[in-house]
Amino acid sequence: MSRLSPERLLLGLEPDALSLLRLSGSGKPRVLEKRTLACDLPEKEPWEGAAAALSRLAGEVGKASARVTVILSNHFARYALVPWNEGLHKAEEEAAFARYCFAKVHGERSKDWDLRLSPGESGTQRVASAVDAPLLQAVRSAFPGRARLVSVQPYLMSAFNRFRRQLAGARAWLLLVEPQRSCLARLEKGRWVSVRNSRGGLAGPEQWAGLLDRERHLAGGEPAAEDVHVHAAGWKDASARVDGWTFKALPSATAEGLTAAESVPYTLALCAL
Repeated sequence: MSRLSPERLLLGLEPDALSLLRLSGSGKPRVLEKRTLACDLPEKEPWEGAAAALSRLAGEVGKASARVTVILSNHFARYALVPWNEGLHKAEEEAAFARYCFAKVHGERSKDWDLRLSPGESGTQRVASAVDAPLLQAVRSAFPGRARLVSVQPYLMSAFNRFRRQLAGARAWLLLVEPQRSCLARLEKGRWVSVRNSRGGLAGPEQWAGLLDRERHLAGGEPAAEDVHVHAAGWKDASARVDGWTFKALPSATAEGLTAAESVPYTLALCAL
């Protein structure tokens, strides 16, 4: 393979499982290897088992030249909207203000989190993500060799970047569904309006509609027929309509050598394609 086009390793890190896709090519990627590993139950932090599994797997696959992208489950991330502040001019000032926004909600425990602030237009609020610093350190230290870590992304940010065009309308809802976790964001003209990352399982459209109704009530919105873009592993319907909500499936990326049925365990990893 050309040195200008190294293989890619895409990994999805979840509390109970680690998924890996090794790909070649860029325009039409081909799956060279696919693998999932079960993670041990954590003793303290929810990411401990996943980090340990990543370390073991990296010892096997990290010796070959490759670019590595890791997608973190929303179980491992917190999100906050950061209002626009025209008095901030430096990156350090913006980072400090984002940390202040997290501290208002989460208190002292947020001081040790690793924060990232999304880009945004002048005058608009931005979304910030926070991840436990020891988790990021574990991810970075897993790839000290020829396999080079190029990106670590929370699931919400990876999905937003992938499906940005579908979310660019006057109003858009984005719903990411994982086992015992849902993340719901509302955008207007591609700009962040609200984000809620919640524990609890949502089995299907009926439960999704209840979540949307509650969120719309909190936002003070009037009942109206609205579309919701859903990214949910294993949801087989292209769309569903419940109580005025129309749920539209966001398709996972495809790669040669990976069928639609086989792609379910790799939902997070495929967001990086």
